[in-house]
Amino acid sequence: MTMIQCISPCVYEKEGECTLTHVTSVSNTQEQDCAYFKNKKDGGIKKSNISYY
Repeated sequence: MTMIQCISPCVYEKEGECTLTHVTSVSNTQEQDCAYFKNKKDGGIKKSNISYY
């Protein structure tokens, strides 16, 4: 098992380590350090202006 160090404010970061357990679809192509970064402040969910009826 590989331990990945992480200090980013990411939903997957816990006590300085990445807790992402499996590869998912890429959520952030803009982030250079990590394609799976999801900001804790955003709750990890990207906000959308799409309405569902």
